[in-house]
Amino acid sequence: MVFILPVIIPALKPTLLLFFRILSFQQGKILEKLGICSDLSLLRVVLDGIPPRRDSKLLIKDLKVDEVPLRIYQPKQPPTGKRRGILYFHGGAGTFGSIRAFERICRYIAKKCNSVVVSVGYRLSPEHPYPGQYFDCLNATLYFMRNLEEYHVDPALIIISGDSCGANFATVILKLQLCILISRLSLHKDYTFHEKV
Repeated sequence: MVFILPVIIPALKPTLLLFFRILSFQQGKILEKLGICSDLSLLRVVLDGIPPRRDSKLLIKDLKVDEVPLRIYQPKQPPTGKRRGILYFHGGAGTFGSIRAFERICRYIAKKCNSVVVSVGYRLSPEHPYPGQYFDCLNATLYFMRNLEEYHVDPALIIISGDSCGANFATVILKLQLCILISRLSLHKDYTFHEKV
């Protein structure tokens, strides 16, 4: 049994995690019926998880821009040149998820890519209805783009990313930026597109 136990535990780990998430959801329904808290707020607390320990290789800074919380991850070692900048919009269907819930992912990206990662904590629904999340992501993007020098980021190396609904927010932000760029280019009369023959 001693030799089998290490094999069984890794196989049971995902099942146990699922069991505890279902259990917390059930408890959330009970607490909601008792009027103590909503199941959504309990789910948010459970998904936030335990915060990771301090990281000696990263400089982590929290700030708010137009009431939008941002967490900025920068490698502590001084840059030899300009770094890549990554904006990250977390997932969670726009109703749960947070900077804290996706902190491990952002730390990993910042360390492995030697990049500045900006994690955006947009407002969640149903407390803040659509399209508030898009405006929060846009405000965070504009703040970062205006302050690239402060973070030693190359303007040609900006990545806007996200997962799940965060990817949707990233897509919309990129489309808006593309529309702005096209409108600026159309104002310049001397700029013409040439077709390859």
